[in-house]
Amino acid sequence: MATTVIPFCGLRYDATQVEGIANVIAPPYDVIKPEERAVLEAQHPANIIRLILSQPHADDTDAANQYTRAATLMNQWISDGTLVRDATPRYYIYDQSFNAPDGKNYTRRALIALVKLEPFENRIVLPHEKTHAGPKADRLNLMRECHANLSPIFLIYADPAGNIEQIMESFTDDHPPEIDCSETFGSTHQLWCLEDAERNREIQNLFSSIPLLIADGHHRYETALAFQEEMAHTGLSGYGYMMVNLVRMESPGLAVLAIHRLLDKLSTDKIAHAIAKLPEVFEVHKVDTQADLMAQLEALKGKSPAVGMYTAANNYRLLIPHSVTSAELDVTLVQETLIKEMFQIETLADHISYTAYADDAVAYVKAGADRVALLMNPTPVEQVLDVAMAGSTMPQKSTYFYPKMATGFVLNLLNR
Repeated sequence: MATTVIPFCGLRYDATQVEGIANVIAPPYDVIKPEERAVLEAQHPANIIRLILSQPHADDTDAANQYTRAATLMNQWISDGTLVRDATPRYYIYDQSFNAPDGKNYTRRALIALVKLEPFENRIVLPHEKTHAGPKADRLNLMRECHANLSPIFLIYADPAGNIEQIMESFTDDHPPEIDCSETFGSTHQLWCLEDAERNREIQNLFSSIPLLIADGHHRYETALAFQEEMAHTGLSGYGYMMVNLVRMESPGLAVLAIHRLLDKLSTDKIAHAIAKLPEVFEVHKVDTQADLMAQLEALKGKSPAVGMYTAANNYRLLIPHSVTSAELDVTLVQETLIKEMFQIETLADHISYTAYADDAVAYVKAGADRVALLMNPTPVEQVLDVAMAGSTMPQKSTYFYPKMATGFVLNLLNR
């Protein structure tokens, strides 16, 4: 079976109607805090937040609720010309430039396209995490009403020779972007419409033999599969595709950050028991400062599994396992050996939270004696792909592809 990645007629804001695209884009729905939602809603009456995060009302019914209101609003914006569908199929090239928490500057290039939905067992679109039912139900209800992909999910592909990016570059070098947003949500954003039929055929052909890895959007992909099944009776092909951002795995613009584990609600005895057990599995090196610990972790990245531990009273430790299989991931070692066995935590959701910032992790532990921080190196994207290709999944929050991509540049109607 081949991978199918095709151009499409995107639904986009008319920039003249909304006085600039920066007024109507938003971060992804699942990272927006209530106070941020209020700011975005006040920013412009057509901000995409009103579709992706429509709010429930006390008097909602099955026939009138947050999902039906989102669909009504979307259709109103289509009718009044706020949203306009492109006349011909095209790929969209999306550049996002940003400063990452590691202090480096990146420009990440994505191709926005439609991907043919494939069950995971076909080994064409690959997951690397398990999903939860709650988020899928919410997104399915929204899709049932809007019949649209309101935002793309994020997929990774391997292309060591860079052939696909070279085609994109040959176009963007000769054409100015249609959208060029100054700094918004921590990034600058540029968008090109790739309408060149010959280039598009080349891109489609190159993707036909490349498996795709879900970097972010597992819930929405499974939602799309479920909705495809529900709509099979219509015979409309649009329900068999999903809008995605495709980023090359080898690209220097792909920033993958560590996600540190924060443990809490731990008794003094439980912490002491875990610390006493450490030498059975790890070489334990005491370190003087957070900066020293992070530097030593960085030096081991890609060479040896390693974990940093911070406990109360400024105790920093570098943990290196005595023995480990080459295939074992740091995140698996932390979850199965440290968290479950040594700290004896079975129900992870009751005791664990996450952050990409080591400073925040250390500050969190300093604020409570019942807390421990486990500081990580990032999981290499090659390892994520290897796990997915082997048909396995990783612990939750194993990867953090930074930053999130903005929502609102392109939408995809499924029923047209």
